[in-house]
Order: sequence, then structure tokens, then C-alpha cells
Amino acid sequence: MVAKGKRAVLLVTTALAAAAFGAAPAGAQDSPEETGVYSLEEIVVTAQKRATNLQDTPIAISAFTGETMEDRGIDDISNLQSYVPNLHIGSEQDGFKISLRGIGLQGTTSINDSGVAFYIDNFYVSRPAGGAAVFYDIDRIEVLRGPQGTLYGRNATGGVVNVIPKTPQHNFEGQVGASYGSRNLWEVRGVLNVPVGDIAAARVSAVYTEEDGYVKNLSGAPGTQDFFGTNGDLTLRGQFLLGSPEDVEVLVSGSHMKLKGSGVAMQFLERNIGGPPPAQALLATVPAEDPDPLKTSNDAPSSNTTEMTMTSARITKDFGGAEAVVQLGGLWQNSDLRQDFDGSPVNVSRFRKTEETEAFSAEARLASTGSGPFSWIVGGYYYTEDTYIKRVVNLFGLGGGNVIQLPNFDLDEWGKSSTRAVFGSATYSLMPTFRVTAGGRYTKDKKSGTKRTNLNFGAPLPADTPQDAGFSKFTWKAGLEWDAARDVLVYASISSGYKAGGFNISSDGSLYDPEKIIAYEFGVKSDLFDRRVRLNLDSFYYDYTDMQLTTLGTYGPTNAPGQFTVNAGKSRIYGLELDGQFKVTSGLLLMASYAYTNAKFTELCNIDPRMPANLDPVCTTRGQPGALLDDNRVPYVARHTFNIGATYDVDLGSAGELTLAVNHNRHSKFFLREFNDPAVDIVGSNGKTDITVTYKVGETGLKVTGYVTNLEDDVEKTNIYISPGFVGVNATTAYTKPRTFGVRADYRF
Repeated sequence: MVAKGKRAVLLVTTALAAAAFGAAPAGAQDSPEETGVYSLEEIVVTAQKRATNLQDTPIAISAFTGETMEDRGIDDISNLQSYVPNLHIGSEQDGFKISLRGIGLQGTTSINDSGVAFYIDNFYVSRPAGGAAVFYDIDRIEVLRGPQGTLYGRNATGGVVNVIPKTPQHNFEGQVGASYGSRNLWEVRGVLNVPVGDIAAARVSAVYTEEDGYVKNLSGAPGTQDFFGTNGDLTLRGQFLLGSPEDVEVLVSGSHMKLKGSGVAMQFLERNIGGPPPAQALLATVPAEDPDPLKTSNDAPSSNTTEMTMTSARITKDFGGAEAVVQLGGLWQNSDLRQDFDGSPVNVSRFRKTEETEAFSAEARLASTGSGPFSWIVGGYYYTEDTYIKRVVNLFGLGGGNVIQLPNFDLDEWGKSSTRAVFGSATYSLMPTFRVTAGGRYTKDKKSGTKRTNLNFGAPLPADTPQDAGFSKFTWKAGLEWDAARDVLVYASISSGYKAGGFNISSDGSLYDPEKIIAYEFGVKSDLFDRRVRLNLDSFYYDYTDMQLTTLGTYGPTNAPGQFTVNAGKSRIYGLELDGQFKVTSGLLLMASYAYTNAKFTELCNIDPRMPANLDPVCTTRGQPGALLDDNRVPYVARHTFNIGATYDVDLGSAGELTLAVNHNRHSKFFLREFNDPAVDIVGSNGKTDITVTYKVGETGLKVTGYVTNLEDDVEKTNIYISPGFVGVNATTAYTKPRTFGVRADYRF
């Protein structure tokens, strides 16, 4: 009853806001084109697999054009979280972790899935690494908040992030640019677009970056570097467009990314000595941690190299009344991570992880066109992925007063995932201002794989875990849309989401169940006063069962390390997201947003590897030995988040234009693990201010921008990684970037 009452309060609150937003009479506003006044930017998105205006799209979505991102200094995915409600970006080993409204990635095995689907030009990337490299020459970024089980399906329980590059145009144009910034950051980049006859065009882009990094390594040991940054990141993209949608349009794309990171720092929050006696003796010589979170002393050579190649082809054909789209794509990704696993100037443990992934996807869809009362879309989707991971741990100890090498840990892991799905959605206008939508998707997932333990620190080898599992689910959505007034859209929906289950491939092979979610959404989108004021409000309530949570620990009589995914019995997430933009004058834009999110587990038992003996009798009764975590908060989401910002354009006449932009984002405290341990898991309330100043030099095509991010110079933890017991069970972390200054210049021609 309490949950239902809270849900009702949310919906009533939003309904009252809808009534307020819709109070202006429909005929009281003329369009900006008719009045000639300034207005807010209109953005066209493809969030529903067809082009629609952002304000006419009945879902919670944040979208930014490439130009807006340049003006605001959003040059990588970590910066994006300052502008999107309830978006959190973390990192672990060789990838980054995305969370929306508390739903996101936990594990890093060969068959673990993200809860937020990441796309590059509508191609699903299951294991995103180095997302900053794709944030150049893009048309826009779309962030869909909430489950997208009907049109996107695979692993979109939390939402979707889609990075959409610019496509070839039928005119000659280009751009070259360079940047220099803090910590010896420098970057060069370029774009060239060339028409080929009357029906074809080609576009190529490239960006190269080097940076010393912001975590200083004090070790000075042979083979180590002074900072954990990048020795050179290169991204190349090429596209060729042929034909037109009225006939047949073909877009062929290819990209290659090579990231040469100088390593990942192991920054220990605590030091608990563990492992075999010789390793414990050597660990006892480790000095105290440096109190500066951005200083460490790793004595082992470190590197983090990732290569990713993507190819895709999209074929579009308009049949008159319906448009067909077929998209095929392939991905090949290799990574090689080396790091100091004890995070100290003493050579106790080294870690190496290599990973190889091949993926292929195909989607075909047919969608209605035209302006009739009935619109629809149907399609099919296929995806397959093969991943191989090798993990090797070198362990050293003291024996007879000398440092000796102990037996290694060596694990091979092979995983395969495949998805097949069919989907459809239809919208019908019952009245000119009132529409209903219904959609569904049937998904069939299959996962298989095994591990092989080659060495286990000299202990007996755990049994291999060959396993396969299949899952299927029908997800659906029902929605209502009402044009309450001119430029005021009220929408409501009930939808379901699903993420496939799997098995603990790196440990004991035990099964875990799929995630399931029922989402209730109610929102208002409004453009008022000749589209000079934009107020959007979205409320949501999730009935969430079997959320997948992953921890690293040891298991069985062999005490071998492995990842364990368990299901949270029940979770409850609800909240409000309010976003406002105000075009005060033709040059001044004010922005503000606020998000309230209450995300808690209502039924969860799990074993904390830091305190494995903490077993609650209630959990034993449930058949899930572990600590009782009912009423703990879901990780990665703050209860309160707000954002305020402004941009001001100054017209300098023939001298050009000056744009000043400032943005401040602040969040209340949140946790990084489901255990909510204040000793290691908590991230305190904090704020971050970014400022950019851009000068467009007359009609020359030259633009120069100076910027500072994180003006406060405060850093905070982005994730918690629990090191396995062979160096002691310890909490380690990574930190956000400190204050960064820079200048960049771009010349368009």
C-alpha cells in the first residue's frame, strides 16, 4: 500500500504540473517563424527509430547537438554526466560503466551484460572502451532514460546512450583543429567532406590525443611511467553515402580506434594483508598509503591498450507510404591491460588481462511514412558475440629473507552470446490531439561458455564450468499522448524491460536469473512564450525484480578468485526529473534541472567479500546466505541532483561573436556498492563547475575556445573494486579528473 501511495503522489504531482503547463490557451502563441522573435533550438532525434522533434517525442530523453557539446566543452562521456539527470559514468579495468537511474553494468566477464545499451550510430557496442574517442565530428548524442524494451530490447533496462556521427553531405567542407591543456594534453583533429558526382559523398575524420594523466606515480621503478594517462589515442572514421532514400540510399561506415593508455592505477582505500604466508610477509613491508588520492606508487610497468574496428552498412528505401531500413555491422575489439595489483612500491603482485571480442548485428525494419492518423513500425534483430578473456596474476613473497616468485594464477575464459528478436509498435490518433501507442518485442537470448584454470597459486585447480543457458521474454509498452495546448505534450506509459540471465562463468558456473522491470512513466513537455521557455517534467516508478549484482571474491575449497552475480529479489526506484530552459534574450540562455530519485532494495541478501562472515539469519532462512541488505540504497544514483547553467552570446559585428558558457552540477551523497558501507562505498555530496569562452573570428571560419572543467578542483570516487584475497581483500577505487584548463582552435572551410 505504501508503494502504491508513493506512486500515486508522483503521478498526481506530475498531473498538476501538466495542468499548469497547459493553462496557456492554444491560440495565444504564434510560432517564432510568424513573429520573428528568437526561440529555443529545435533538435530532431531518432530515439523511436524514426525522425521526430525532441519535444514531440513522448519519452524522457536528453539530446545534444555536436555544436552544443563543443560550446559546453562536452568532449568525453564522463563530462556528459554533468548535463543528463541520473547519468553516472564509472570505470573498471579496461572499460567504462554507464548507469541511468541506478541501473547499469556490474560485472566484466565474457557474458555479463550492461543494463544501459551503448550505441555508436545505432550499432550496439556491448563492451565500450575509451568512449571519449568517438566524441568528435558527431551530429548529436541521445540519452534515453528508462527501459527501452520494445524498440531497442537488448540490455536496455536502464536506458540507451546513442552517439550519432555526422554523415556525408553533398558539398565540399572540412575542419582542422588543435588543443592544448593541463597535464600536457594536446590533440589534433580533422574532417574532410567531399561530394562525388550528384548522388554520392564521402566523409573522413580523425583525432589524435596525448595526455600525461592526472594520477601521479611516485615509484620511479624501471619500466614505470610518471603518470597514468595516454601515450596516444587515435580514432579514424570513414563514410561513403550513395543514392537517395527515394531510390535506394546506402551508407557504408568504418572506424578504427587505438587507445594506448599508460595504465590503470590501483589506488587502495584500505590495506588488509592476506594471501599465502610468503605473500603476507612481503605485504607487511608495504609503506602507508599517500593521503593524496591522485598520488600512488605502483612499481610494476603498466599499460592499457585497446583496439576496436567497426564496419556497418545501412540501406534505406522509400516505397511511398513506408520506408525500409536494413543495417548490418561488425565489431572487432582487442584489449591488453597490465597493472600493479598490489598498488604499492613493493613487488607483491602483477596482473595482466587480455580480451578479444567479435560481434555481428543485423536489423531490418519497415516503418510507415506520411501524416495519417495511423503510424507503425515492425522489424527484426539479430546479434551474436564471441569473447575470449585471459587473466594472469603473478605473485611474489618472502622466503628465507629473499623475494621469491610464487606459482601464478592463470585463467582462460570463453563466452558466447546471441540474441534474436522481432518487434513492432503502432500509434493511432483517436482525436487530432489524442493518441494511443502499443508495442511489443519478443526476444530470445542464448549464452554459452566455459573457463579453464591453468594455474591456481599452486593449489588444486577448480573444475571447469562449461554451461549454456537460454532465456526468452516478451516485453511491451502501452502509452497515451495528449496535446494539451500548442507546444504542450502530456504523455503516460506503462512498459516492461528485460535483461537476460546467465551463469557465473569465471567462478562456479551457477545460474542467475534475468532482470525484469515494469516502468510507469508520466511526463510533460512544453515550449511556452513563443518557444522561449521550455519546461519538461518526467516522473517514473519502477517495479524491479531480480536486479543483477556482481562482486569479486573467492569460492570453494580451492579458494580461487572469481566474479559472482546474484539477483536482488526486489528493488524499488521512483523519482521526478525537471528540466527548464529560458531564452531570456536573443543572446542569453538560462538552464536548470533537478532530479529526485529514491532507489532502494526491498529484498536483498548478498555476501560482502570484505566481511564474508557477516551472515544474517533472515538471509539463511531465505536460502540466500549473506548480509541482510533490505532497505539499502541502489548504487550509482544520488537522491538529489541539480544543474544550473547559462550561455551568453555577444554579437561583435564584423569582428565575430563571443560566447560565454557556465554550468554547475551538484549531487547529494550516493553509494558505489549495494552494501552501503560508509567506510568505502560512500561518495559525499559534491559540485562541479565548468566554464567555456568561445570566440568566432568574423566570417573567417576560425573558432577559439578557452575552457576550465571542475573549477573547484574536487575529485571523487567513480567505482569500488574489491581486490581478491591473494593480496588481502581490499577496496580500491578510481577518481574523477581534477581541475583542467585548456584552449582549442578549429578552422572550418
